[in-house]
Amino acid sequence: MNRDSEAQLFDFCARQQAAFEEATWLESKPVPPNEMAAICLFLSGTDWYGHSEKLVKLAETLLPGCSQKIGSVLRDLRFDTLRFSTQLKRQLRHA
Repeated sequence: MNRDSEAQLFDFCARQQAAFEEATWLESKPVPPNEMAAICLFLSGTDWYGHSEKLVKLAETLLPGCSQKIGSVLRDLRFDTLRFSTQLKRQLRHA
């Protein structure tokens, strides 16, 4: 994920927290589907984003079976959960 796609993703996630639409997650292309699935799984496990059940369902639609192996999905993508969380929370505060 490059910085441009990351910025688009933070903006997308911030907008979706307030007005969640499952179809929009499936149609949006700021990152490849496997990365979007990882983000859905990560956000579903937070206590601050919301929409947990919908996010797990979306992750499974984007990458079938991924919810059973979340650790390996995040590790394989080298997904920096702390950085992502910090940046998204910052975006949410400014939204």
